[in-house]
Amino acid sequence: MRKLTFILTLSLLFSSYFTFAWGDKGHTIVAEVAFQNLSETAKKNVMKYLGDMTLSEAANWMDDIKKDDSKDFMKPWHYINLEKGATTMPEADNVVSTLLKTMKELDKKEVLSDEEIKLRILYLFHLIGDLHQPLHVGYGSDRGGNDIKLSFYGKPTNLHSIWDTEIIENRGITVADVNKANRYTAAEIADIKTIAVFEWAKQSRNHLNTAYKINGGRVDISYIDANSKIVKEQLYKAGLRLASVLEKYFGEN
Repeated sequence: MRKLTFILTLSLLFSSYFTFAWGDKGHTIVAEVAFQNLSETAKKNVMKYLGDMTLSEAANWMDDIKKDDSKDFMKPWHYINLEKGATTMPEADNVVSTLLKTMKELDKKEVLSDEEIKLRILYLFHLIGDLHQPLHVGYGSDRGGNDIKLSFYGKPTNLHSIWDTEIIENRGITVADVNKANRYTAAEIADIKTIAVFEWAKQSRNHLNTAYKINGGRVDISYIDANSKIVKEQLYKAGLRLASVLEKYFGEN
Protein backbone atom coordinates (compact mmCIF):
# COMPACT_ATOMS: atom_id res chain seq x y z
CA MET A 1 0.00 0.00 0.00
CA ARG A 2 1.67 3.17 -1.22
CA LYS A 3 -0.68 5.51 0.57
CA LEU A 4 0.78 7.25 3.61
CA THR A 5 -0.75 4.96 6.22
CA PHE A 6 2.16 5.25 8.58
CA ILE A 7 2.56 8.90 9.49
CA LEU A 8 4.30 9.24 12.80
CA THR A 9 5.88 11.96 14.82
CA LEU A 10 9.28 12.29 16.44
CA SER A 11 8.87 13.85 19.87
CA LEU A 12 12.47 13.25 20.76
CA LEU A 13 14.67 14.39 17.87
CA PHE A 14 17.26 11.81 16.97
CA SER A 15 19.25 10.84 20.03
CA SER A 16 23.02 10.89 19.69
CA TYR A 17 23.53 7.15 19.44
CA PHE A 18 24.33 4.68 16.74
CA THR A 19 23.10 1.11 16.81
CA PHE A 20 23.29 -1.91 14.58
CA ALA A 21 20.36 -3.97 13.36
CA TRP A 22 20.49 -7.75 13.09
CA GLY A 23 24.29 -7.83 13.32
CA ASP A 24 26.48 -9.22 10.53
CA LYS A 25 24.68 -12.56 10.40
CA GLY A 26 21.18 -11.10 10.15
CA HIS A 27 22.09 -8.62 7.44
CA THR A 28 23.83 -11.37 5.48
CA ILE A 29 20.71 -13.54 5.69
CA VAL A 30 18.61 -10.68 4.28
CA ALA A 31 21.00 -10.35 1.33
CA GLU A 32 21.01 -14.11 0.72
CA VAL A 33 17.21 -14.31 0.73
CA ALA A 34 17.12 -11.39 -1.68
CA PHE A 35 19.52 -13.02 -4.15
CA GLN A 36 17.59 -16.29 -4.01
CA ASN A 37 14.58 -14.31 -5.24
CA LEU A 38 16.27 -12.23 -7.95
CA SER A 39 16.30 -12.87 -11.67
CA GLU A 40 19.65 -13.78 -13.20
CA THR A 41 19.68 -10.44 -15.01
CA ALA A 42 19.21 -8.48 -11.80
CA LYS A 43 21.90 -10.52 -10.03
CA LYS A 44 24.36 -9.87 -12.83
CA ASN A 45 23.64 -6.15 -12.92
CA VAL A 46 23.85 -5.69 -9.15
CA MET A 47 27.14 -7.62 -8.95
CA LYS A 48 28.53 -5.54 -11.81
CA TYR A 49 28.27 -2.49 -9.56
CA LEU A 50 29.38 -4.26 -6.38
CA GLY A 51 32.54 -5.52 -8.08
CA ASP A 52 34.55 -7.81 -5.81
CA MET A 53 32.34 -7.23 -2.75
CA THR A 54 30.61 -10.32 -1.36
CA LEU A 55 26.93 -10.25 -0.44
CA SER A 56 27.87 -10.19 3.23
CA GLU A 57 30.26 -7.27 2.75
CA ALA A 58 27.64 -5.34 0.80
CA ALA A 59 24.94 -6.01 3.40
CA ASN A 60 27.13 -4.93 6.32
CA TRP A 61 29.07 -2.06 4.74
CA MET A 62 27.05 0.66 6.47
CA ASP A 63 27.89 -0.85 9.86
CA ASP A 64 31.50 -1.61 8.96
CA ILE A 65 32.24 2.08 8.26
CA LYS A 66 31.03 3.25 11.68
CA LYS A 67 34.57 4.21 12.74
CA ASP A 68 35.01 6.49 9.73
CA ASP A 69 34.21 9.97 11.06
CA SER A 70 33.60 11.24 7.54
CA LYS A 71 30.56 8.94 7.39
CA ASP A 72 28.98 10.24 10.61
CA PHE A 73 26.25 11.94 8.60
CA MET A 74 24.88 8.46 7.84
CA LYS A 75 24.27 7.53 11.48
CA PRO A 76 20.65 8.76 11.66
CA TRP A 77 19.84 6.81 8.51
CA HIS A 78 19.71 3.48 10.34
CA TYR A 79 16.61 4.08 12.45
CA ILE A 80 13.63 6.26 13.21
CA ASN A 81 12.61 7.09 16.78
CA LEU A 82 8.93 7.67 17.41
CA GLU A 83 7.05 7.85 20.68
CA LYS A 84 3.83 6.01 21.47
CA GLY A 85 0.76 7.68 20.04
CA ALA A 86 2.72 9.63 17.44
CA THR A 87 0.69 10.77 14.43
CA THR A 88 3.18 12.42 12.04
CA MET A 89 6.59 11.52 10.70
CA PRO A 90 9.59 13.85 10.91
CA GLU A 91 11.24 15.12 7.78
CA ALA A 92 14.71 14.79 9.30
CA ASP A 93 17.07 12.09 8.00
CA ASN A 94 16.00 8.62 9.11
CA VAL A 95 15.72 5.11 7.71
CA VAL A 96 12.35 5.79 6.05
CA SER A 97 13.27 9.09 4.42
CA THR A 98 16.66 7.75 3.29
CA LEU A 99 15.14 4.71 1.60
CA LEU A 100 12.58 6.88 -0.19
CA LYS A 101 15.28 9.31 -1.29
CA THR A 102 17.55 6.50 -2.49
CA MET A 103 14.83 4.97 -4.62
CA LYS A 104 13.88 8.35 -6.03
CA GLU A 105 17.51 8.87 -7.06
CA LEU A 106 17.63 5.44 -8.68
CA ASP A 107 14.55 6.36 -10.70
CA LYS A 108 17.00 8.50 -12.69
CA LYS A 109 20.08 6.32 -12.36
CA GLU A 110 21.18 7.26 -15.87
CA VAL A 111 22.48 10.54 -14.44
CA LEU A 112 24.45 8.78 -11.69
CA SER A 113 28.01 7.53 -11.96
CA ASP A 114 28.75 3.83 -11.40
CA GLU A 115 30.16 4.67 -7.96
CA GLU A 116 27.05 6.64 -7.03
CA ILE A 117 24.88 3.72 -8.10
CA LYS A 118 27.03 1.33 -6.06
CA LEU A 119 26.58 3.47 -2.96
CA ARG A 120 22.83 3.46 -3.36
CA ILE A 121 22.82 -0.31 -3.75
CA LEU A 122 24.76 -0.54 -0.48
CA TYR A 123 22.18 1.72 1.20
CA LEU A 124 19.36 -0.53 -0.01
CA PHE A 125 21.10 -3.73 1.11
CA HIS A 126 21.54 -2.46 4.62
CA LEU A 127 18.67 -0.10 5.34
CA ILE A 128 15.88 -2.38 4.16
CA GLY A 129 17.27 -4.84 6.70
CA ASP A 130 17.40 -2.16 9.40
CA LEU A 131 13.79 -1.15 8.79
CA HIS A 132 12.64 -4.70 9.54
CA GLN A 133 14.26 -4.81 12.98
CA PRO A 134 11.34 -3.60 15.15
CA LEU A 135 13.49 -1.61 17.58
CA HIS A 136 14.84 0.45 14.69
CA VAL A 137 11.31 1.80 14.43
CA GLY A 138 11.17 2.24 18.19
CA TYR A 139 11.01 4.85 20.92
CA GLY A 140 13.50 7.68 21.30
CA SER A 141 12.78 7.82 25.05
CA ASP A 142 14.70 4.56 25.61
CA ARG A 143 16.96 4.92 22.56
CA GLY A 144 15.38 2.09 20.62
CA GLY A 145 15.56 -0.30 23.57
CA ASN A 146 19.23 0.40 24.31
CA ASP A 147 18.32 1.74 27.75
CA ILE A 148 16.25 -1.34 28.64
CA LYS A 149 18.87 -3.27 30.62
CA LEU A 150 18.40 -7.03 30.74
CA SER A 151 20.06 -10.27 31.74
CA PHE A 152 20.44 -13.06 29.21
CA TYR A 153 21.85 -16.31 30.60
CA GLY A 154 23.39 -14.22 33.39
CA LYS A 155 25.08 -11.86 30.95
CA PRO A 156 24.17 -8.15 31.05
CA THR A 157 22.69 -6.90 27.79
CA ASN A 158 19.85 -4.69 26.56
CA LEU A 159 16.65 -5.10 24.60
CA HIS A 160 18.11 -3.72 21.39
CA SER A 161 21.01 -6.16 21.44
CA ILE A 162 18.68 -9.08 22.12
CA TRP A 163 16.93 -8.35 18.83
CA ASP A 164 20.06 -7.41 16.90
CA THR A 165 22.10 -10.49 17.64
CA GLU A 166 21.23 -12.56 20.73
CA ILE A 167 18.12 -14.27 19.34
CA ILE A 168 19.83 -15.05 16.04
CA GLU A 169 22.99 -16.36 17.72
CA ASN A 170 21.17 -18.31 20.44
CA ARG A 171 19.00 -20.12 17.92
CA GLY A 172 21.77 -20.37 15.32
CA ILE A 173 19.40 -19.00 12.71
CA THR A 174 20.52 -19.58 9.12
CA VAL A 175 19.09 -18.62 5.75
CA ALA A 176 17.78 -22.19 5.46
CA ASP A 177 15.92 -21.77 8.76
CA VAL A 178 14.43 -18.50 7.57
CA ASN A 179 13.24 -20.03 4.29
CA LYS A 180 11.81 -23.09 6.05
CA ALA A 181 9.91 -21.01 8.61
CA ASN A 182 8.18 -18.86 6.02
CA ARG A 183 5.77 -20.64 3.71
CA TYR A 184 3.60 -18.29 1.69
CA THR A 185 1.45 -18.65 -1.39
CA ALA A 186 2.50 -16.91 -4.59
CA ALA A 187 -0.19 -14.29 -3.97
CA GLU A 188 1.04 -13.68 -0.41
CA ILE A 189 4.63 -13.32 -1.61
CA ALA A 190 3.55 -10.84 -4.27
CA ASP A 191 1.80 -8.82 -1.57
CA ILE A 192 4.84 -8.91 0.73
CA LYS A 193 7.06 -7.72 -2.11
CA THR A 194 4.92 -4.66 -2.86
CA ILE A 195 7.22 -1.65 -2.54
CA ALA A 196 5.64 0.39 0.25
CA VAL A 197 8.22 1.74 2.70
CA PHE A 198 5.72 3.33 5.10
CA GLU A 199 3.77 0.09 5.33
CA TRP A 200 6.97 -1.89 5.97
CA ALA A 201 7.79 0.45 8.84
CA LYS A 202 4.29 0.14 10.24
CA GLN A 203 4.50 -3.66 10.17
CA SER A 204 7.86 -3.64 11.96
CA ARG A 205 6.54 -1.29 14.62
CA ASN A 206 3.54 -3.57 15.21
CA HIS A 207 5.96 -6.05 16.82
CA LEU A 208 7.04 -3.64 19.56
CA ASN A 209 4.40 -4.66 22.10
CA THR A 210 5.62 -8.25 21.90
CA ALA A 211 9.27 -7.17 22.03
CA TYR A 212 8.70 -5.28 25.29
CA LYS A 213 7.03 -8.18 27.12
CA ILE A 214 10.02 -8.86 29.35
CA ASN A 215 9.70 -10.88 32.55
CA GLY A 216 11.39 -9.00 35.40
CA GLY A 217 14.40 -7.83 33.43
CA ARG A 218 15.41 -11.35 32.45
CA VAL A 219 15.15 -12.87 28.99
CA ASP A 220 14.08 -16.51 29.27
CA ILE A 221 13.67 -19.37 26.83
CA SER A 222 9.98 -18.69 26.24
CA TYR A 223 10.82 -15.13 25.16
CA ILE A 224 13.50 -16.37 22.77
CA ASP A 225 11.20 -19.07 21.36
CA ALA A 226 8.33 -16.66 20.74
CA ASN A 227 10.42 -13.91 19.24
CA SER A 228 12.71 -16.08 17.12
CA LYS A 229 9.62 -16.69 14.97
CA ILE A 230 9.22 -12.93 14.49
CA VAL A 231 12.92 -12.51 13.74
CA LYS A 232 12.80 -15.18 11.03
CA GLU A 233 9.67 -13.62 9.57
CA GLN A 234 11.21 -10.15 9.51
CA LEU A 235 14.47 -11.34 7.96
CA TYR A 236 12.54 -13.16 5.25
CA LYS A 237 10.28 -10.20 4.48
CA ALA A 238 13.30 -7.89 4.37
CA GLY A 239 14.99 -10.22 1.87
CA LEU A 240 11.93 -10.44 -0.35
CA ARG A 241 11.49 -6.68 -0.30
CA LEU A 242 15.15 -6.03 -1.02
CA ALA A 243 14.79 -8.38 -3.99
CA SER A 244 11.73 -6.48 -5.17
CA VAL A 245 13.52 -3.13 -5.08
CA LEU A 246 16.66 -4.49 -6.76
CA GLU A 247 14.57 -6.16 -9.45
CA LYS A 248 12.79 -2.87 -10.14
CA TYR A 249 16.01 -0.98 -10.77
CA PHE A 250 18.35 -3.67 -12.10
CA GLY A 251 16.11 -6.36 -13.60
CA GLU A 252 16.44 -5.18 -17.19
CA ASN A 253 19.43 -5.42 -19.55
